[in-house]
Amino acid sequence: MYRPKVSIRIRACLFPLMILWSAAARAEDTDETAVAQTQAVEGHVQATQVAAAEQEAQPTDSQAPSSDQTLAPGKKKWEFATIGYIWLAGAWGETDVIGPLPPVDLDLPFGKVLKGFKFAFMGAAEAKHDRFVVLGDLTFIHLDAHQGIGIRDPDFLKAELDSRTAEITLLPGYRVIDKGPVAVDLLAGARMNWFKTTLQLKGPNREAEGDVKHDWLDPLLGARVGAPLGGKWGFGLYGDIGGFGIGSHITWQLVPTISYQINHKMTLGAGWRYFKVNYEDGDFLYNVHQSGPLITFRTVM
Repeated sequence: MYRPKVSIRIRACLFPLMILWSAAARAEDTDETAVAQTQAVEGHVQATQVAAAEQEAQPTDSQAPSSDQTLAPGKKKWEFATIGYIWLAGAWGETDVIGPLPPVDLDLPFGKVLKGFKFAFMGAAEAKHDRFVVLGDLTFIHLDAHQGIGIRDPDFLKAELDSRTAEITLLPGYRVIDKGPVAVDLLAGARMNWFKTTLQLKGPNREAEGDVKHDWLDPLLGARVGAPLGGKWGFGLYGDIGGFGIGSHITWQLVPTISYQINHKMTLGAGWRYFKVNYEDGDFLYNVHQSGPLITFRTVM
């Protein structure tokens, strides 16, 4: 009967130790659970902060910078274009270089102009900033004609006209219509005209020669209209008028064109140009109009 008492005493001694060990194990489990929960919360907070930082660093669709947004607010970029063109023009009218003699008549369709052609340069440019526009044009033609010159004085049978003409036009303006398919520009500026002309008249008993250099400035008012025709096709109309007795008595031109857009930078055009100048000063008279087809090639810079 002795062994059972020993077993009871051992169990009685081990019971408090088992309770302490169980409590310690539970406490340790509780601490590990709390630590794990704390680490999970901290990891979630850190992930949220990183995601927020990345979202701020990367712009959304509404914040993505465009070409206009890269500029200061309220500012727009300048737009530039160059226009090369070929003008297959003839010339008609009258000119006087030798004062005492009557003027000579000009009847020079393009075929005769081509026979007397020496050199030509034709080009234009334009700039635009918001609604402000600037148009520029430069034309230089050197012609040495032996045909198509009508002599009024019966003492002369032959004539030779060597003519160098240049026109430089500058027209700033404002785009009054800039919404929808139609654009309208109103322009005001000036054209500088430069002429150097030599005329020789020959007859059986008489010869005469005159040499004149002249330049003058014509104030100008102009307008330009552009409209789409569908697809890549478009229509343009340009015109100006000036002189008003300040330079020329009158000068004006009209240029209708049809264009085809090759790509977003290049446009090919064709049309007609009529250009009239009536200027007189002392012995010099230039009352001539030029007219003919026009081919243009516009390039956006």
